[in-house]
Amino acid sequence: MKVHRAPSLAALALVALAGSCGCRMNSTAPNLELSGSRTRSGAPVVLVTSQRPLSDFISTQGSTSLFFPPFPDFIAWTNNNPQTRFAAVDYTGLVAAYLQSHGGPTLGTEVDGTVSERALADGRAEVTVNLHVKNAMSWVCGLPGDIVTNPVLFGHRQGDLLADPSLKPGLSNANMEVVFINDAPGAALPDLVTAFILGNSTPGQELKFLKFRSDGPGPLHAASGVNEGTPGRLQITQTGLFVTGGGGATGDGFPAEHVELRVVGRGTVKP
Repeated sequence: MKVHRAPSLAALALVALAGSCGCRMNSTAPNLELSGSRTRSGAPVVLVTSQRPLSDFISTQGSTSLFFPPFPDFIAWTNNNPQTRFAAVDYTGLVAAYLQSHGGPTLGTEVDGTVSERALADGRAEVTVNLHVKNAMSWVCGLPGDIVTNPVLFGHRQGDLLADPSLKPGLSNANMEVVFINDAPGAALPDLVTAFILGNSTPGQELKFLKFRSDGPGPLHAASGVNEGTPGRLQITQTGLFVTGGGGATGDGFPAEHVELRVVGRGTVKP
């Protein structure tokens, strides 16, 4: 499974930082579309799809700082190879905002995307969030063990970047799609970690689909089996399906989960 942590900022602070510290977030004006279906009796059911501002999603993420305090929590990723890797990519830009506002490096992280909401017949809403991220802080360590202290294989943890802004970070471009059921149209959107990783969702909330892809350069470290500072790349592929019956490759909801490290100009770094 997948969990990670990042810094926590209030909604107003997030909007301000997005405009002033290199984190760019898109705000989409409301747009309504009608989609039709029919009940068993043949009566038409009209479901309304609307566009919400991206800030409705970003502003509710990172509400906890349990894993790498004071940085806010965010979802991270693991692979299903014999030797597991843990990978963190700052897909919301919260780490970048925190680093810059507290004397750390400027990473140039940009976050754009859309939030679509479709009213359901039972009074709830299906929400689809698509994120497009540039220059997101990225790092990888090995498992098992402690993700806070295990040697880093790629990039640098956010705390290390804050302590020494001269370090060369791992930076990734990423795309993320998440689909979930929310309590009602227009209701506050959940923090993905709090609701679906820590298990604090409301009775009406349900995670349906999560897809993440990223790719980007950064330094490899001696713990990965190459010379310290070797130029490398991190590539992540994750697809989570939460409406299957479970078992087999989908037993944890993720039939595809890859965290690959490569030496630039050469092949994959073996686990």
